[in-house]
Amino acid sequence: MAEILGSTFLFEGVPTNEISEIIREFSCEEKSYLKGEIIFSPEKFRRVLGVVLSGKIAVTKGRLSVSELSVGSLFGAAALFNNEPEYASTLTAKTAAKVLYFSQEAILTLINRDERIRMNYIRYLSARIRFLSEKVDTLGEISSEKRLARFLLKNADDKGQVSGCNFSEIAGRLGIGRASLYRELTKLEEAGVIRKDKNGVQILDPEKLSQP
Repeated sequence: MAEILGSTFLFEGVPTNEISEIIREFSCEEKSYLKGEIIFSPEKFRRVLGVVLSGKIAVTKGRLSVSELSVGSLFGAAALFNNEPEYASTLTAKTAAKVLYFSQEAILTLINRDERIRMNYIRYLSARIRFLSEKVDTLGEISSEKRLARFLLKNADDKGQVSGCNFSEIAGRLGIGRASLYRELTKLEEAGVIRKDKNGVQILDPEKLSQP
């Protein structure tokens, strides 16, 4: 468990023996969830910081798929130190999952007494702001075609392969219907820009895909 926490933004640079001591000191709660179980919702949540120990968790806002959390991902910062009556999104266990929770008091104590953790937390919040800003930019694009092109270019590996999520998930992340997504993919495939395969999408002409 300490090894997983050491891979997160929050405990970067903190030795695993110190992390183990922190877990014991604050009696951190470990909780298991079944596939499909709601972890947080706008109406039901806790003011804690969660760390995913195993499994995958889907983050949605209404019908929009925002992101997917996996081992080492953090969540809960949006509600940790404010008094808003609702949480910003819904978190659902995409597979069976385990989460370790740090209380508000524990996080406050840690960032007050440990400069490493304090700076890590600030960097984590800055990264979240950047992620959400990019998400707004993507959703603000005029056409679904531009949204799709940006998504493919950003998520392609060094060989131009986009994998790891199915077309329904891509549609959710882009905030468009599956029918619209299929139409745009077909247009790009017929133009020789991409090729759909069993692994996802292969980008054949990144230069053309990046054109405005």
